[in-house]
Amino acid sequence: MAEFVIKPVGDCALCAEFKNEISVAVNQQVHALDRALSTAHIPGVVETVPAYRTLIVYYRPEVVRYEELKACILALTDFSESKASVGGQVIELPVLYGGEVDLDPNAPHYDGWDGRETAPDREDVLAHEKITWDEFVHRHSANLCYIYFQAFAIGHSYVGNPVKTFTVPRRTTPRTKIPQGSIAIWADQTVLNGFDLPCGWQVVGRTPVMLYDDKKDPASFCLSGQWLKFVPIDQVEYARIRKLSLAGEYQPVTYERKVGE
Repeated sequence: MAEFVIKPVGDCALCAEFKNEISVAVNQQVHALDRALSTAHIPGVVETVPAYRTLIVYYRPEVVRYEELKACILALTDFSESKASVGGQVIELPVLYGGEVDLDPNAPHYDGWDGRETAPDREDVLAHEKITWDEFVHRHSANLCYIYFQAFAIGHSYVGNPVKTFTVPRRTTPRTKIPQGSIAIWADQTVLNGFDLPCGWQVVGRTPVMLYDDKKDPASFCLSGQWLKFVPIDQVEYARIRKLSLAGEYQPVTYERKVGE
């Protein structure tokens, strides 16, 4: 049985805290507990919010009391580390690592750059890592990555590389806005920006895929607990996929991750 502690969060939420580390194993335990709660149908539970190592559970205190809900969660018998399996679906995300792309004519400027360049922080990243850009792209896209959770804004995914790859810090001065689809890194973590958003991480690429589309179900292109494969593309392929994605016609490549991959 995976170990976690439960603490109150105000008067209508509680938090299940797992081991204090960012790792795939811990996060999969978070999602396993989330799934177990979903199937338990405990009266009064409103919604759950998974993160790196925590699961927030919102509830209606007039329906279920804190101690009662805590006991129900601790008593879940279908939750174990075996439920947090190492398999799972892989979804491929095409990324243009540098080079300019066309933007909407009415697109705003983004803190000193017009948003067309897809990797405005390339030189800062290379100076810190002391590698070539080709080597950076290879390292960032070589391994299967893991989508820990979505937060900050809808369609905004936090992705980790299980293989220690980079040490680059965040920017000293955050940008007030970066374009939708931007791929930004901080050390071994990557964020996928579903909308034009503020960001203090290093922008190293852009995907032509709409990361959030409210006309689809699910609306998010990728989901928490999935595995992700970054696929480098060129500007021609970016334009082709972008056209398909805006029309709602892009079909992502997905497959099952093999155990041990």
